[in-house]
Amino acid sequence: MAGILIIGGYGHVGRQIAARLIRAGQAGVRVAGRDAGRAAVESAKLGCGWAVMDLDKPESWDAALAGIGTVVVCVDLVNADFPAHVLERGLGYIDISATDAVLRRIEGLDELARDHGGCAVLSVGLAPGLSNLMARAAVARMEQVEAVTIGVLLGLGDAHGAAAVDWTLDNMRRLTPDDVRPMGFGPGATVVQTMPFAFADQHVLARRHVLENVTTRLGLASPLITRATLRLLARLARRPVLRNLLRWSMARFRLGSDRASLVVEAVGHGADGPLRHRLTLDGRAEAAITALIAAHVALAWPGAARPGVWHIEEIWHLGEFAPALRAEGITLGEQRLDLPAPADASGPDP
Repeated sequence: MAGILIIGGYGHVGRQIAARLIRAGQAGVRVAGRDAGRAAVESAKLGCGWAVMDLDKPESWDAALAGIGTVVVCVDLVNADFPAHVLERGLGYIDISATDAVLRRIEGLDELARDHGGCAVLSVGLAPGLSNLMARAAVARMEQVEAVTIGVLLGLGDAHGAAAVDWTLDNMRRLTPDDVRPMGFGPGATVVQTMPFAFADQHVLARRHVLENVTTRLGLASPLITRATLRLLARLARRPVLRNLLRWSMARFRLGSDRASLVVEAVGHGADGPLRHRLTLDGRAEAAITALIAAHVALAWPGAARPGVWHIEEIWHLGEFAPALRAEGITLGEQRLDLPAPADASGPDP
């Protein structure tokens, strides 16, 4: 059985992916990164192999890839050199990046992958990932789609890596007062203030599935987050000294729950007239959910996809992940209304 190499495998998400694969009985799991000491320590805890590999040093790649059939990448890449190298070898490539620029670069390798028998699966995680699958399910019955709104709720009581905190602050810097809007999360449509966010799902759905008017919004699950505090955080994020203070505090203090929730609302027309379709997902710990999806894909993709570059919703549908989600206490909800949609399709249910 060919092994699975996890780049960034001693990071917050990578080590959870490795642990899930090992529990599933996968042989040849190997964590990799630039720091030999961290890789060795984490592999000893996990009971798996390790390798030193620097994405900036191509001469380090082949040794790490020896005996590997699938590569899972848990870091954002600055170019497509490494995924091209993996796909040229006819291997599997899985990327959990939420950044659209990263995914676009890998999409450009589709012909190379087909020529060499390699397969890449992108948009693997909570958002993008489950959000893509939910959006595709939400529009499945619609003959005409007018708008799709994706809401992502993340808990400030959860652990988030430095890169995720920086990305959140970057999005906050561009926030205007009119950008803050309420969304309803969960079966009860609990109202949370949200802001536009640059998750890749909205761009992938527009680009790959010709869905117009797709937007993604982020809410932070904490009683301290209101319309006023979001606007205040946006002002602080624009000032370098205060931004550094925010980065430091967000990485160290837990100011809420570890809830992770998605809501997807699609508005359009079906065979019987106007239709609104709402799907929800509720769980805990974004990184754990991303690890669950990544491990599931790593174990399932051989034989599930043809050579080429694909996004998760182009290979699987939401129902195929539902049993694994339910087993972890993650709930899915669905509501179809064959009624005229409200004027603000992104707001909470009435």
